[in-house]
Amino acid sequence: MGRDIMRREDGRIALDLLDDAAFARLPGDGVTLVLRMAGTAGHGRWLDQVVMPAPSPFAHRAGCACCAPDGAIAAMLADLFRARVTGRRPWFERVMVVVPPGLLVGTRQALDANRVVAARYRPAWRSAGPGH
Repeated sequence: MGRDIMRREDGRIALDLLDDAAFARLPGDGVTLVLRMAGTAGHGRWLDQVVMPAPSPFAHRAGCACCAPDGAIAAMLADLFRARVTGRRPWFERVMVVVPPGLLVGTRQALDANRVVAARYRPAWRSAGPGH
């Protein structure tokens, strides 16, 4: 992840997706907002860290937006965008989503397919090449 990922190629916010182990190796850059799932270790010098609440298995039906990992992340990204625009969060040009390894592939596919996310965020994994 170099500075080229942070370039504003088309006005959208750079979006990256990492698993816990990859995130744990990063020192923080002071300009990235981190969205992580509950239970993921937070550390480093990041602009801000937001912990996504763990979904409750009792409150809603399966597959609702707050219980499905991709729906909850997309909803949080929408909230973060609104908070950025209204000044309720520091201005960020990059968001890093941190998920457990077992959710990485499914979350990436879901975020790639979400039109609202695509309108506001530019997935960095598309420009990072194969192995990312």
